[in-house]
Order: sequence, then structure tokens, then C-alpha cells
Amino acid sequence: MSHLVLSRKYRPKSFKEVIGQDNALTILNSFIQSGMIPHALLFCGSRGVGKTSLARIFAKTINCEDLKNSKKCKDCITCSEIDENKSLDVIEIDAASNNGVDQIRSIIDSSNYTSIKCQYKVFIIDEVHMLSKSAFNALLKTLEEPNENTIFILATTEVEKIPATILSRCQTINFKSLKKETLSNHIGAICKKEGITIDKESRSLIADESTGSARDSLGILEQLSASLNKKIDIENSNIILGVTSKQILFEISKNLLSGNTKASLGSYNNIYDNGYDSKKFIHSLLNYFRSSIYYRLGLEDSVDEIYNLDQKEIDVFNLYDLSLLENLFDQLIKLYDLCSKTENIKFLVESNLIKLCIISNYIDLEEVIKDDEQTGGSGESIRPAKEESLESKIPQKPSSSKKKVKINIESFNSDEFLKELGSIDNQNLKLLKDCSFEQVNEVISIKTQNEIFYEILSQDEKKNEIKNLIVDIFRFDCAIEIEFVQEEGSKNIDDNFKFSEKKDKLYESETMKNLFNTFDCRVLDIEKDN
Repeated sequence: MSHLVLSRKYRPKSFKEVIGQDNALTILNSFIQSGMIPHALLFCGSRGVGKTSLARIFAKTINCEDLKNSKKCKDCITCSEIDENKSLDVIEIDAASNNGVDQIRSIIDSSNYTSIKCQYKVFIIDEVHMLSKSAFNALLKTLEEPNENTIFILATTEVEKIPATILSRCQTINFKSLKKETLSNHIGAICKKEGITIDKESRSLIADESTGSARDSLGILEQLSASLNKKIDIENSNIILGVTSKQILFEISKNLLSGNTKASLGSYNNIYDNGYDSKKFIHSLLNYFRSSIYYRLGLEDSVDEIYNLDQKEIDVFNLYDLSLLENLFDQLIKLYDLCSKTENIKFLVESNLIKLCIISNYIDLEEVIKDDEQTGGSGESIRPAKEESLESKIPQKPSSSKKKVKINIESFNSDEFLKELGSIDNQNLKLLKDCSFEQVNEVISIKTQNEIFYEILSQDEKKNEIKNLIVDIFRFDCAIEIEFVQEEGSKNIDDNFKFSEKKDKLYESETMKNLFNTFDCRVLDIEKDN
């Protein structure tokens, strides 16, 4: 005899054997006990949750006197034929491969004849959403007024694709995805019957991987059982299923939160080189961050489909703002969606891990000012929760103002001036490249439409720096004037932001000076957060 897979071997054959569908069982039992059996039922839910199995059980129960009276069946011919899919009165059809109007017409013709052996004639149409529009239309009249003692049970995973005219003619019963605990207990019970040794972590892993599907969970269990000679442990299970262990997820999460790009990419490369599936890794990391958010909110007991975090992990996540955890979680959702659309997933993941590290190093300007007020301008860490200050992570770069100019030109020319700043990689180029220059005798007016740039350029220290550059390049002593030109149609920065009151503290911050010098950058614009 050929091997019978676990999902078929342990397929439920009575209402008592069905797991995790209490609501559906209650409704179907009430139909049977009251004798008010609908002529059309619609079972909707995700894959592997028992829709077709329960349809068969329902067909058996209404046609078996023992089952109808809540007794155990004595292996009657009716139940045996239905279990073996040999009954002439219980007909199961796959709409995915029989979705045309001709196939539905044959069903309609068959429904016009009374049952042969059973009290009820039952048609089970699986994946009914795959039927064509014409096939649905052909089925309408029969669903509304079927032959006496004829019952239609429609099953679908995509109820939104069912026409409203069909839905209105059926009693709809929703099937839930099975809970992680329910699946774990079910797997444990089957392992005892099959003589399989399995640890609790592996049962939990199988339940996670099956995403609420009993059929998928038994398929994964069978794969592990065959691969590990019926001795299943979490370490080998992770390797076979290509799942990243929780310890690795914890390490890479710490690296992401602390903005450690080098360590984050190193951890991912190890995962990739060891043959783990990149999309599964992102899914595991996504669920790990989801778990951290629930623990951060103290809601870990309200859901059962999250990782169990130990105290060490909880303490680390509690160091960080909830907004940061949520931001990284949101970016991981987008990354997981993109993983299905790219041909080079490794490059995609590496790029996004770098982005996640940059997000973690995001600096809130309000926090900089508050921090300087608290530390007296010492420039210590913006976020006390971080393990090390931002300055300690940033390699110190010599100021570009120390670079020597290369040429001397006799008369001032704005184009040559900007070109020379570019050639010596001077940081002032970013401030001046969009400005206009006007020379009147020995006075050079620099006009800008950017209010932030105007505030920076108006500082005496900055004006002297630009003057010295002009003197060095053109051998021309001059005075510098800075003018702000209102751009037509532009609006002032929101008064509520009160930038003018805070700019001095912001630019005196040692943290911001360090950041500017290191990345050779300036603030281009400041917007009020909506």
C-alpha cells in the first residue's frame, strides 16, 4: 500500500475531531438539531482550516442516523462511501478545473434527480470563486430553488470574488485561521501517535510556519520527521526550514536599533551564505519587531502569535522609543512586500538594512536642543537610551576650511569662485551654489532665497570665512553683504515652529557641529511635523 500523508491520515471524520472551529460547529449542529437545514451553504476561510473536511462531515451527519443523534457511527456503508469519495449522492467538485458553464449545467442536471441511497443529495463545490461569470449565472436559479433534499455546499478562500447574487442565496459560515496554541497541541498529539520525538520550540516553529493552516502544519511535521528520523529539535528544524533563529534575530535587531550598519550587513551576509531564505528572514525579523512592540506596550498576553521574549531582550527593547520600533516595523512591512517583486533579493535587503540603520540614527532637532540644555552644551548623546553616543560612532573628519586654494585670479568672478570651491571640496559650496552674486565696487552682495541659508550666511564667522576665501582666490579685499530675496509665491516657515528662537541653540550644539563636519552637510529645510 502506498504511503498515506499525515494530512490525509489524520483528516477529521466527525465533528468531535475538528479543531479550532467552534463557531462553525455550533452553527452546523444547530441546523441539524432543529431540522432546518439550508439548501445552500457557503464556507469561507483561509487554506487548510477544514472547510472541505467539515463539508464532508456535515454531509455524513445529515445522512447517518447515528451521527445525527450524536452517537458514534458503526461504520455504516453511507459514511464509508463518503469518506472514500465513492458516494453517488455526495459529489465533490473542484471549481478550479471545472469552472465552465458546461460543467455547471451537468451539475444542475444531476441535481434534478433524487438521491439513490442517502436522504440528502449533497454537492460540494471547492474553490467556487474560480467559476466563470457565466457559470455563476447558470447556478443562480438552482441555488435559489433546488430540488427537494438537494444541498449545495460552496467552499472558497476568496469570498470577495463571489457575486452578491450568489452570497444572497447562501448561508455564509466563516472559518477562522487556527491559533498557534491550538496547532501546537494538535502537532503534539499526532507526534505521540506516530512515535515522533519533538521539543516545544519545534512545535511552536511549525505552528508559526503554517500560518494558521492545519494541513500545512502536518506537511511541515512530516518533512521534519522524515529528514530527522523522527527526532525533531529546534536547531535542526531551523536549518531544514530555512528559518532564522531567535538569537540571530535579537543580535541583528540590536544592531539595527543602534544604527550599526557594518554589524547588520555582516549578520545578514552570514544568514545568506548559510543558505537561509532571505524573504523568510525578513518575515521572521518583521514578526520579531512586532513582538517587541507588543512587549513594549505590555500587551504580550493579548496575542498568541508572537515570539516569547526573555527578560534580556525585553530590557534592550525598553531602551528605545516606541516610535522608533514602529518606524522600523513599518519599513520592514514595505521591504517584505518588495521581496516578492525583485529578482535580486540580496541587493534589496542590503540596501534596506542600511536605510533601517540610518532611520535609527535619525536626529530630532527638538531633542538636540533639549539635550544641550540638560548637558550644558557638552554634546553628549541625544538619546540616553543608546548604548553609545552619536559622536563616538562618527569618524572625525578634518574641516574643509583648512584646505589650501590652488590658484589665484585677478578679478572676482562668481562662476570661477564656485568652481574653485568645488575643486577644493569646500563645504561652503552647498550654501553658495544656488545664490546670486552682485559686486558694487569693493562690496560683494550674496543673495539667497533660502531663509535657512540666509540665517547661516549672516553669521559673522561665516561671512569672514567666505571673505577670506575670496581674498585667497582673487587677491581682492572686499566686504561681504548677505541679502534674503523673498521667492515669489513662497511662504514663511510656520510661525508655530519658532525657528528663529531656537536656531542659535541648534547651531551652537556640539552634536550638530560634529554631524555637519563629518558628513559635510547643512540643514536644507525644516518643516513642521504634521
